[in-house]
Amino acid sequence: MSGFNQDAYKLTVNLHERDFQRYSVTHRVYCVPVDEEEEDRLEAQHDVIQRLFAARSRDLLFFPPLDYPMRILDCGYGRGQWAVAMAETYTDSRVTAIDIYPAELPDQPDNLDCEVWNLNEPLIPTYPANTYDLIHSRFLAPGIKRTRWPDYVKDLKRLLRPNGWVQMVEYYYNFQSDSGLLTDGSAIRRWYEYYRSAMEVERNPRVGSSLQGLMRSANLVDVQGLQYSLPIGPWSNDPTLRKIGEDNLANISELLDSHAIWPFTQRLGWTKEQVEAFTDEARAEVADMRFRLYMPV
Repeated sequence: MSGFNQDAYKLTVNLHERDFQRYSVTHRVYCVPVDEEEEDRLEAQHDVIQRLFAARSRDLLFFPPLDYPMRILDCGYGRGQWAVAMAETYTDSRVTAIDIYPAELPDQPDNLDCEVWNLNEPLIPTYPANTYDLIHSRFLAPGIKRTRWPDYVKDLKRLLRPNGWVQMVEYYYNFQSDSGLLTDGSAIRRWYEYYRSAMEVERNPRVGSSLQGLMRSANLVDVQGLQYSLPIGPWSNDPTLRKIGEDNLANISELLDSHAIWPFTQRLGWTKEQVEAFTDEARAEVADMRFRLYMPV
């Protein structure tokens, strides 16, 4: 991607009343909206995820036992909250954040560099090997091609300095019910099945369950896996999780539309009206606290 015009990556196209990055739609890279609604969702998502992690970690930004990472790489920075927080917390570090869409950050620290990169392309030599103490990769399943994942993780391994760490986080989109009331006919279960069938043509929406294996295959060592239950709605008996779930409800309600509108119309042949009607049905279940829904992370 050397010599590319970054301004070309800022161009958008309106599909079904949502704004998408033109490059991503044309090249089938990341077919999720990049409009204000999605920006708001990404900010809400970061907030609930960090609070969920903070409940079990000594540091709400990363899990690996690093005292002060000097070189940090954030793959798929989105709205930049994680990268900005790292740069502001570790002021002597150098943070590089890369994404296919060059989102403009309202307040970018001097020690943070934001760059355009398609993570389906090899990271080396553009990003030098043996450089980073910490690499962060979060929620890339909609963007990285199914066949790219093994080499992507190998790239991350090669980018690490000795004793460096990779932290990877993905959703498992198969919504679960703490009350056991969901059935195969439930709208939210059908949403997942439609989404999976549409995305599996080129993507792996279930890659979260494969991350440990991919890391070991890339010869990473001391691989550790954690699974969290991200509550949807204020149903938990735990006060912290109840508040996280309450705030997460809007995030998931918006995700049901933003993640579905392109694959459901372009892959499954649905109309915009069909997607909206089905999404409304799924949202109604998400808001029904009898289901006590959560999303594995």
